[in-house]
Amino acid sequence: MLHGKIDLNLFLVLKTVYQEGSITAAANKLHLTQPAVSHALGRLRDKFDDALFIRHGRKMIPSSFCQKIMPSVDKALEMLDSTLMPNADFDISQHHRTIKLGLRDILESIFFPVLVPDLLNNTPNIRVNSRQVSRVEMESALEQQELDIVIDVLTPTNENIEHELICNESFSLICRQGHPILENLTLENYIDAKHVVVSLKDSTVNLVDMALAKYGVSRNVALRCEHYFAATSVIQHCDMLLTMPNAYARLLQEKMPVKVTPLPFDVPVLPVHMYWHKNAEQDPVNGWMRDKLKNIARELNLPR
Repeated sequence: MLHGKIDLNLFLVLKTVYQEGSITAAANKLHLTQPAVSHALGRLRDKFDDALFIRHGRKMIPSSFCQKIMPSVDKALEMLDSTLMPNADFDISQHHRTIKLGLRDILESIFFPVLVPDLLNNTPNIRVNSRQVSRVEMESALEQQELDIVIDVLTPTNENIEHELICNESFSLICRQGHPILENLTLENYIDAKHVVVSLKDSTVNLVDMALAKYGVSRNVALRCEHYFAATSVIQHCDMLLTMPNAYARLLQEKMPVKVTPLPFDVPVLPVHMYWHKNAEQDPVNGWMRDKLKNIARELNLPR
């Protein structure tokens, strides 16, 4: 914790030295003298009780502590800048950020083929790190800024987590081309077949099995695994069936010799929401990415 008053301009000096890798270059960019930059770093070193930078030849190499705090320093300075220019047009090209997303592999496969080429072509200063996060870990990850945005099925959250519907996912049947069931797709034939079921580690509810339970029947599960791509790779070579979210099924149909068709029974849609912490509500970069993800969902015609 920092005690007492501290000049926030010191953090601007810290950021500039971090970016430039040199006190001389930072001084030139900030229109300060080299002794002034060195003095500012000295004050921060005293406050943090850390060297912050280690000289290596002509370069200033950030310490591990400095590397750890820089994402928070960057975000704080950007938010302060935005409060000083509330009426100015937001220009994403002026921001250098790595946005941390929490997406399952199925959502990465849907969003990234559109998102990543767009970022590379139009905003190369914005980078993305994505990882899977369990629903029980989501709130903590957003609170601790380990993640900026999460997209997952609707789940209860506390009042500090903001969320918005991004799509309603429906389910479809996917099987090999020429599968006998395509000639007579009935609930009875569906139940008689053998099935691959994809089970996520932290998933306790399966909407498909709940829907079947209303008919007093259940699937004959021959294989359980954790990835739809692996399951689809299996069913293209045999007569097992796979029931999966429609958007990803359509994508896989473009890449594999499989057929996607409606189910012979009703399954409720699965609401998929985008989540972020309320502290990021006014973060312009976070808001920009949220808007971009919503636009991609519309561009892909994901149902709402």
